[in-house]
Amino acid sequence: MRADHEIRVEIPGLRPPLVRTLIPHALESIWNSICFRPMPRWQHQLLEHALTGPCAERDVIRHLAANPFLVLPFGDCELRISWANTAEGDPA
Repeated sequence: MRADHEIRVEIPGLRPPLVRTLIPHALESIWNSICFRPMPRWQHQLLEHALTGPCAERDVIRHLAANPFLVLPFGDCELRISWANTAEGDPA
């Protein structure tokens, strides 16, 4: 699967969905926009690794190849990543 697909990123109740091309810079940009929000240390570390780790792009692609959404805990919310060209519905 090619890594230049567009992804849909949203934090329900906090930010409207946005569409970005899946590249390492986009994942890092997402991290930079949320890293200062209050969250437990374990969530901070999980999100930082998931979005900026050495295999972040590959891991997101691998997860989305098998699942419609990648859902990461984010404070009392969640960060949702999905392919932009899929149905707009919420996960079950």
